[in-house]
Amino acid sequence: MNNSRVIFVPGLSPKPTAEVYRAQLLRVLLASLERARPRAASLLAARPQTFVLVAWTHLFYGMDRDISLDLAGIDRLLTREASAEDRREIASWSRRLNLLARIVGDAVPLLGRLANSTIRAQLADVIRYQRDLFGIGTRIRALLRDALESAWAAGARVLLIGHSLGSVICYDTLWDLSREQGADPRVDLFMTLGSPLATHVIRRGLRGTNERGVDAYPRNIARWVNLTARADTTALHPRLESRFREMIELGLVGSIEDYVDLENCFRGAYGLNTHEAYGYFFQRTLAEIVGEFIERG
Repeated sequence: MNNSRVIFVPGLSPKPTAEVYRAQLLRVLLASLERARPRAASLLAARPQTFVLVAWTHLFYGMDRDISLDLAGIDRLLTREASAEDRREIASWSRRLNLLARIVGDAVPLLGRLANSTIRAQLADVIRYQRDLFGIGTRIRALLRDALESAWAAGARVLLIGHSLGSVICYDTLWDLSREQGADPRVDLFMTLGSPLATHVIRRGLRGTNERGVDAYPRNIARWVNLTARADTTALHPRLESRFREMIELGLVGSIEDYVDLENCFRGAYGLNTHEAYGYFFQRTLAEIVGEFIERG
C-alpha cells in the first residue's frame, strides 16, 4: 500500500464537508474490504491517507450538506442485509417507468426539457460544468489534476474512482492530461460508478468529442472497470464497453469491463437511493477489485 493511491471524485449535489465526507466514505470502504479482502482492509486502515477525496461540490454549490442525513443510512448499510422490501422497490414498475422516461428524455432533448424539476436542475448543473460557465469546469478539473500529479510525483500507482458526474470529471481531466503529457504517467485502474458517460447529453459535451481516432480519447488509462446498479437512473446506459470499444481497438486501454445488475440498497433520509456512492462502495465486486489493487501495493 506504500506505493498506491486511491483517489475518489464524487458526483453532483452538495456533499458533507470534505473531512467529514471522506471519513464516512473511508468507513464504508473499509467495512466493504473487511468482508471480501481483509488483508486489503488492514493495509488501507494502516495508511488511511492514501485514500484521497477530491472535494469539488462546495466550489460548485457554495454549500455543504448535513452529514446527519446520511448516518442512519450508512449504519443500516453496514449492519443489515438488503430486505425483500428493498428488492421489490428496485424492481417496481414506478422505477422502471422513471428509468424509461429518462432514457427517452436523453435521446430526445425536447422531451428532456419537459422533465420534472429535479431532472431539469440536474441537467442545468451538467450544462454548467460542461460549458465551463465562469470557468467552473476548469477549476474543478484542476483539483483532480493536482491530486493525480501529486500521486504521480510520489511514484504511486493510481486507482481513480469517479461516481456519477465525477466519472465525467475524471474522463475529461485524463483527456486534458493526455494531450499534454502523452500516455505516461497513467492511471493504473479507472473505476466508474453509476456513470452517465454513455448518455447522449454527456457524450455531446465530453472533452475530445469533436476529435477522431486516438485524439478523441484519453491515452493514460491502463484498465477501466465500470459498475452499474439496477434501477440507477443516472447510468441510463449501464454498459460502457460498447460505447468506448474503439479505445481498446486503438490500443489506448487494456480492457473495459462492465459489471451491471448490482444491488445498491442504500436507504437514506429520502428513501431508497440506488445511485448513492456509499451503496456502490459497499458492493462486493468493488471490494474485490479495489482490494486486489491495494494488496498488489
